[in-house]
Amino acid sequence: MPAKPLWLGRLPQVIARLEERTEPWVDRATVEVLLGVGRRRAQQLLARIPCQRLGSSVVAARGEVIAHLHRIAAGDGKHYEQRRQQKLWGRLGSARLEWAHHPPVLVEVSQHEVRGIEVHDFDALPEGVELAPGSITIRFHSPDEALRKLMALAIAIGQNRAAFESRVALRKSGTAL
Repeated sequence: MPAKPLWLGRLPQVIARLEERTEPWVDRATVEVLLGVGRRRAQQLLARIPCQRLGSSVVAARGEVIAHLHRIAAGDGKHYEQRRQQKLWGRLGSARLEWAHHPPVLVEVSQHEVRGIEVHDFDALPEGVELAPGSITIRFHSPDEALRKLMALAIAIGQNRAAFESRVALRKSGTAL
């Protein structure tokens, strides 16, 4: 996300072009062309200035538009940077909450250990891996088999945590969901 709108850097040239004009009024279309913005943004900029209806158009006094653009050039850059930072912090906060509620399962394994493990849902877990409310059972004959089954379970949880939680969660009374 850019720190400020691209048109903000062109304000001195836009102000100079407006000062050269002889028309006493500036309409939305003129703001669009001069700043290189869309209809909505031009309307937003004009909304902060006293405007009048001239026929079917809404217009603002050229001097008011120039003064408004000078104010933006003088200090609104801070406003855009603060807004950008607020959005960034909001997104980071949301990501942190999401991570806290659903942390990633981080397990270091070699490619050799992962080979042959394909899990798409909990019904495809290897034989000997059982989930029940309040219980996870893994039966194995060797440490390698135990690791493969644990990895398959971890992959399934990573793919569908909600399904895992619904299979192992207990009701408050201690009975199954």
